[in-house]
Amino acid sequence: MDILENEIEQPLLKTKENWEGFVKTQVLDFLMAHNLQAITVDDGAGKKGVIKRTANGDYKVQITSNETL
Repeated sequence: MDILENEIEQPLLKTKENWEGFVKTQVLDFLMAHNLQAITVDDGAGKKGVIKRTANGDYKVQITSNETL
């Protein structure tokens, strides 16, 4: 996937559920495909996802969200 793709072609990541799904699928797939130990993604609007590979080879996913009400 090209980072500079048109927004229409990319999934809308505005809701918490869409962001969590994106982190747990596409970001995790990228980490595994490139044999990385950890990856952090931030949408710039308060949502952040961190995935780390544990010593056992498992993947730990942490998703945070800051919302202004």
